Amino acid sequence: MGLCLCRYAYAPLVPAMIAAGWADKAGAGYLGGFNALGYLGGAVAAIFLPARLSLGLILRASIVTVLVSLLMSGWNLGFAWLAAARLLNGLAGAVLVIHAPSLALAPVPERWKKLAGGAIFAGAGATIMLISLALPGFLESSVGAGWLFEAAVALVAGTVAWPLAAAAQSPAPQARRKSRLRPDQRKSLVLLGAAYFLAGVGITPHTLFLTDYLHRDLQMATASSIHYYSLIGLGGFLGALAGGAAARTLGTGRSLSATYLLGTAAVALILLSTEPVWISLSVLALGFFLLACVALSSEATSEIVGAADQPRSWGFLTLTLGVGITIGSYALAWMVDAGASYHSTFVVAALGLALAFVLTTGSRIRRAQP
Repeated sequence: MGLCLCRYAYAPLVPAMIAAGWADKAGAGYLGGFNALGYLGGAVAAIFLPARLSLGLILRASIVTVLVSLLMSGWNLGFAWLAAARLLNGLAGAVLVIHAPSLALAPVPERWKKLAGGAIFAGAGATIMLISLALPGFLESSVGAGWLFEAAVALVAGTVAWPLAAAAQSPAPQARRKSRLRPDQRKSLVLLGAAYFLAGVGITPHTLFLTDYLHRDLQMATASSIHYYSLIGLGGFLGALAGGAAARTLGTGRSLSATYLLGTAAVALILLSTEPVWISLSVLALGFFLLACVALSSEATSEIVGAADQPRSWGFLTLTLGVGITIGSYALAWMVDAGASYHSTFVVAALGLALAFVLTTGSRIRRAQP
């Protein structure tokens, strides 16, 4: 729910929304920006609310908010209405993304935590793939039907998660007190956060504009463009699992550097060729990068600050990703609104991910970590 239904299940709907007059090209980008803005607010709430409210209550409220926001999106009552729905969707998603991993990993034996961490994020990839393959059939009816299908998926996921969320225990008061990080920990966390910010910018063209780029610029049918997007889900599923396995065998730092290099190559592929095979490889590799990066960044945060401080530090790191996605969404939507091509947004993404690779490699060398 947190990663797929609140972030990446929006892009497959973009071509149909534009064709039906729900938004223009720039407006679709700005709606993505409102979702990212909600993600920022949700990240801040996720960091501070557990000191005041029950974590179980927070998680259940987030599940309900996801469902309500997707139902709202099923009716075109104007741009402000859709923007509010996307804002609420992002807000709830960030809360789930920040708290679900640490809750799920708490009872897992130490030797299995890295593999389990990857498995947690694989759920997002599987759901992206499911939605992208099934969505064209619903869009044949209407854009609203597509949104209501996503709401139905959220209802199923929320029903499964509800008792688990209700049983979530808030951290003990002493565990919630802010620990003072050592200077070397802060520097490593800053470098990791800077790279994660750039990841937010780098994934934006694929996760926001890809389907409309394929439909509008490359003249693909809407259904075909959505089916290409399903490869992000497949890549994400594989990437999350592989990220956990790689962290266990190669080391988190080395695996994260390699993942950013793969992300840079994924965006470069779509710049170099419009052949279907290369587009497919680009989308698959970007999906792999996306969830491998999330899983490995979560694990790297834990290694830097320790398990006790991981939820709070991971919350701040999630906030940096949200800032990157927000700035990327609004800036790239502004570029498109000003007449820039989708192609130019991929150039910005490739440069951002290349710089992130440099930062993560520098951080790994600094920490002398394999």
